[in-house]
Amino acid sequence: MHSTVYVGMDVHKETFSVCCYTNEKEEAEYCQTMDAQYSKVLNYIESMRFHYGEEAMFICGYEAGCLGYTLYHQLTDHGIKCVILAPTTMLVLYFF
Repeated sequence: MHSTVYVGMDVHKETFSVCCYTNEKEEAEYCQTMDAQYSKVLNYIESMRFHYGEEAMFICGYEAGCLGYTLYHQLTDHGIKCVILAPTTMLVLYFF
């Protein structure tokens, strides 16, 4: 059985910030900021296979914005599952 690793991405024109999440952990792991190039994301995912195993399934997600579908298509063209998240549908939790 393989594990699922969720890669949250904060994407901007100049940089991408990425972190891994799994259902087993309650916090982000292996956070990194990189140049805004899809190849850097691919390299990051490949390096994460060392930590999560070769059979791990990676699912990337980022908030819809200025990059549109470009990054989505670049990642899915390389076999990486990716979702674009609409900001109006994302759950926000407030802790008081």
